[in-house]
Amino acid sequence: YLRAATEWQINNPHIWASPGVASGIYDYIQRSIWTTNDAFANFEYYSPMATILAKLGETEEIRLSTDLLMVNPNSGFKWHQDNQNGPVLFDDALRWWVTMDDTPAEYGAPVYLKGSHKNKSVKSDAVFVDIESGDLVDYPEQLEFRPKAGDMIVWDARSIHKIDGPESKDWGVMKRRVLGGTGVKKGAVYMGEDRALFSDMSTHELRDGDILSGPQWPRLYPSAVPSEMQARANGECSRTMEGFLRMSGNMLASIGEMASWTNVLKKNKAVIEDEKPAEADDRQPVNQQ
Repeated sequence: YLRAATEWQINNPHIWASPGVASGIYDYIQRSIWTTNDAFANFEYYSPMATILAKLGETEEIRLSTDLLMVNPNSGFKWHQDNQNGPVLFDDALRWWVTMDDTPAEYGAPVYLKGSHKNKSVKSDAVFVDIESGDLVDYPEQLEFRPKAGDMIVWDARSIHKIDGPESKDWGVMKRRVLGGTGVKKGAVYMGEDRALFSDMSTHELRDGDILSGPQWPRLYPSAVPSEMQARANGECSRTMEGFLRMSGNMLASIGEMASWTNVLKKNKAVIEDEKPAEADDRQPVNQQ
């Protein structure tokens, strides 16, 4: 089901995917895909995913803060912390990842630093980290997972982790298609003011400290809310000019988070330049039609 939905999306790329595809980090990447693609929205509404999150998080309610479709991380993603979890605090967030493909034998396995979610040295706005610095040296054990198609991984949002891509930067006939995102526990509050969040670009009236609610962050567990589902169908959860301007205006106040993502792009470009073959790569990025 998810494979078919993903292939359709790749063949019909959304304009929101253009920046991520152009960066070369992934063959295809699109945030908030639940707002534009019915298949992914229905998976999140009706699959066991939300129940798994609720049971592991020991919470009576799960809302969706953000989701992300990712296809083939060409350069991998080195040791990092997830900080684009939506307008929520780390303690309220549950990161999740559902893979559509078996992990290749030699690369592509997610690796986590066991216990690193307890670290005190990594700033909340950081992305890439040095595992030899700060108190991360106190968490030397690396846990490698080799999920198969249909498996789900859930982790604490502060956990330090990585995934290595193929040395050639070309997945060839192999694929690594993943739907991931952030589930939010009951009672979580909105914390999005002065933060440039790609998942918070819709029109709403929430302020810091308000209980996170509404169709922009739909309830998934114990069940979806019909009125929230209808709001999504009406286009009320999509990015708006008001939301874009709010996010843009927050960039200066959120300079730490934005700088971290600039470093992501710079590191990716450096890797590509260092390892570029003599002949030009004839692969073409997915373009908006």
